[in-house]
Amino acid sequence: MKKVIILKSESENSETYLALLEKHGFEPIFVPTLDFCFKNLDILRDRLLSPYKYSGLIFTSPRAITAVRDALEGNRLKDDWKPLENYSVGETSSELIQRSLDLDTKGQHSGNASDLADFIKTDLYNKTVTLPFLFPCGNLKQDVLQNKLSEYGYSLDCVEVYETVPHQDLERNLLDLFRAATARPEYLLFFSPSGINYCASVFERHKLDVGACRIVAIGPSTKKAIENKGYTVHRTAEKPSPEYVVSALLDT
Repeated sequence: MKKVIILKSESENSETYLALLEKHGFEPIFVPTLDFCFKNLDILRDRLLSPYKYSGLIFTSPRAITAVRDALEGNRLKDDWKPLENYSVGETSSELIQRSLDLDTKGQHSGNASDLADFIKTDLYNKTVTLPFLFPCGNLKQDVLQNKLSEYGYSLDCVEVYETVPHQDLERNLLDLFRAATARPEYLLFFSPSGINYCASVFERHKLDVGACRIVAIGPSTKKAIENKGYTVHRTAEKPSPEYVVSALLDT
């Protein structure tokens, strides 16, 4: 079987990845790449108690969902959020929002923040929206969503609720994989710009040869970050879903 290193932590849809990849002859190995430190949850809590000040909520990462859940401290999200214009990126995130916050979101088919911004513009056509959207985010957020929505006439109230740091075992795990006597990984699958940035520092510091690996990126921003590090991207999966990932791998 072809060894695929999936550079992300195992999550609720990991079993789907495992089953689908193994079905197509791949051996998936998850390597946790990032860790997250939450902050400003008291500020987020205050915002969540005032839905009347907002047009809705926007989620672009699973960590933002966790931050909202933790900020609520076991309480329910106010029902006044439900009739507002709420959006998210990705089917998995949409399901998590529904399950943990009892909130329906739109735009989940969008593969990235840029696509979501375009969807929001279309979705709000002929609607009067004057209040900002509450946007819980991380310290490494891209400005694409904010810039595009501003261009379209909408504003965000950004609350930085988590910081991204390298996973404590990332370096050791990568060294074990590349220095093992058994076959080296044939594929490297990156899910985020920060993931490739942290991994690249390990590759460079220990002079690990990743040139023989086929690199697959999830989304255009990750692709750009990989290329900025001087590596070749063999394929890009437009959405962070098992089906899109498998399709990209089969096409390499």
